[in-house]
Amino acid sequence: MYAGGHIVNAASLAAFVPTRLLPAYTVSKAALKALSDCLSAELAGRGIGVSVICPGFVSTGIAGNATYTDEGLRGAAVRALARRGYPPKRVAAYILRAVHRNQAVVPMNVEGKIGYALSRISPRALRGFARLSSPTRIPEFGR
Repeated sequence: MYAGGHIVNAASLAAFVPTRLLPAYTVSKAALKALSDCLSAELAGRGIGVSVICPGFVSTGIAGNATYTDEGLRGAAVRALARRGYPPKRVAAYILRAVHRNQAVVPMNVEGKIGYALSRISPRALRGFARLSSPTRIPEFGR
């Protein structure tokens, strides 16, 4: 008899939205999503659920602590995440709900949900958007 449990892996919108801006990050998040899918299949018979959390942009200090090839981008990135206004406690609420519901893939916030939907509906469109992204521009986010 197995006691059960739940594994939560923290990925990102990047798990299903390709970008030429952060290829290593994107690949690592896609790999984590795939690992989560595999674990879910492997552990389902033991009563162990697996959720992979895929937020878009969250207002954390990550931009201030990242390494940049152009240090001039740091300030813009920090301001953009601060303006985003999506606090980590909202991510925590999604995690609790995902565990309760045994939800496998958990896209959250607007960009996460749109990215996930596009990855399911039209992966080709997402690849096209990835080619359009500029390597030197930091997007501006509103509330």
